[in-house]
Amino acid sequence: MKKILKEQEIVSPGNDPHTPANINIKSYENNRFYKDLCAPFEGEPTRDRMEVVQSDAKGEGLISLVHINSGQVAFKFFGAFLNEQTLFTLQKSSGLYVEDPFVMGKVLHSCDPNLICDMKTLTFTAIKPIATGDYLTMDYETTEDELYRKFECQCGSQKCKGPIKGRAQSQNQ
Repeated sequence: MKKILKEQEIVSPGNDPHTPANINIKSYENNRFYKDLCAPFEGEPTRDRMEVVQSDAKGEGLISLVHINSGQVAFKFFGAFLNEQTLFTLQKSSGLYVEDPFVMGKVLHSCDPNLICDMKTLTFTAIKPIATGDYLTMDYETTEDELYRKFECQCGSQKCKGPIKGRAQSQNQ
């Protein structure tokens, strides 16, 4: 049984759910993925910067609508702490997960990803240039001890690892 932890355990980047001074709320509000969940925050993913798309080959994923330079923060995410893993969680620590089915949970896996995720700051940062129209990708084995759903990777990269199980199982091979 999935347990949602107390309201004060809901997280947002920088633990600051208040509106940053430099955001124009009226023009910003329609582009927000999280508009019914939290106040606007700096680095928040928005629909004018990324889009959730569906494809037969990859399923549901995120594409970038803007160019993102290597080293640039692509977005910060928001979610609830859970004590149970779901398809839309990333592991914060052993037995503790952050769930975001709206944005972070749509980042696809690649063995040669264009993003890295920092679970301390809840931030995705580009590790190579990302062009407009590129899928946003991460290596799932960098955050998960064991995947919620293991799969055979078909990313097509020369670095493809094949079976994706989680970092604990991959290290034991």
